[in-house]
Amino acid sequence: MIPQSHPKLHRSEFTLGVLAGGSGIRAGRRDKGLMIAKGRTLLERTLERYGKGFEEVVTCCRDNAWFYSRFSSRVLCDVEPGQGPLQGLSALLAATQTQYLAVIPCDQYSLPLDWFERLSSALSSTVIGVFATDGGTHTPCCVLHRDVHSQVNALLKQGKRSLMALYECEGLAHMAVPGAGMDIDHTDALHGVIRKPPQ
Repeated sequence: MIPQSHPKLHRSEFTLGVLAGGSGIRAGRRDKGLMIAKGRTLLERTLERYGKGFEEVVTCCRDNAWFYSRFSSRVLCDVEPGQGPLQGLSALLAATQTQYLAVIPCDQYSLPLDWFERLSSALSSTVIGVFATDGGTHTPCCVLHRDVHSQVNALLKQGKRSLMALYECEGLAHMAVPGAGMDIDHTDALHGVIRKPPQ
């Protein structure tokens, strides 16, 4: 039998999920999506750089749903705050109406512009999810088939909240993507947001 290549996937076939449910402890407990850099919020900058071409944007937030609704098709609120990125991924996967979900944090600012193409090119009949890593840093930036939802929920039921636990699940992979680990941990990092993103 001749091996069949996985068909190239386009952004229009994915829901874009935005994770905005963190507590922002290192940023003074501020909602990072609302933080301002050069007159625009981090969410606006993130979507402008990395969100083009997606038919639907769904945001999972902790607070300020009124703000996120201006930039999203739908907004989900954390029902159990403080449960980490796996809780947000579970909510986004449950809400996606497409077969696939692409995920970025609301304060992402240094991804290459072809981040989606890089990650989605690794999907196959056996690889149903790909996470971006950056120099050993594990990130929630990923592309996932909605079937990953059952794996995420199984981990949550076991009390696991770490992305590392999800990486070890069958059918999931990771790929080095320079800049994927660059997000805002404190206000001093805001100056990096205004730089031109890597190509």
